[in-house]
Amino acid sequence: MPKLNELLTTRERRFVTRLSLVGGILALILIFFFFFWGHRLNQVRSEAVKLTGELNKIVQQNEQYRLDFKRWQQTKVDLEEIKKKALYYGGDGLEAFRQDLKNIIQQAGLQLPPVSYQYEETEKKHFRRLAASFGLNFSYPVFKRFLYQLETWPRLLLLDQINFQEIDNVSGAFQLRITISGYYYEAE
Repeated sequence: MPKLNELLTTRERRFVTRLSLVGGILALILIFFFFFWGHRLNQVRSEAVKLTGELNKIVQQNEQYRLDFKRWQQTKVDLEEIKKKALYYGGDGLEAFRQDLKNIIQQAGLQLPPVSYQYEETEKKHFRRLAASFGLNFSYPVFKRFLYQLETWPRLLLLDQINFQEIDNVSGAFQLRITISGYYYEAE
């Protein structure tokens, strides 16, 4: 029985040889490209995973910055509210501070003593300190009522200093020198 290539002519044999050679080369090229592209695909995948991780970090940072920005906006609103409600404002603020101090002392059931006022006058600050110093004679329950009035007052008033000048051990009465501070705000 004759072999298959014996049935072919010389020209057909050359054609089949060239065709198989081209097919082999194409197969090698395909194998090379599959390995190359497979390796390249792995590199692209790992780079995509890396970039996705970086993108997630950037998204988280962006979200954190947005939250921080919202907090700062809320802080700004809170500061404006403090300026309006807790601080005294401008020239009228000085008189309001005096009136508030008078009301606190009277609501505690005390007589208004002579008060020495001090004002911080600096050109660089927008918030300025007001201080009022005065002496009082009272018992411990009246002192507690006075402190309660001071702490619950709607505006920001601070008890800066208390000097116990005289304490009567028999009656429990004492004499104090007190300094109370408030703050006023001047517009720019």
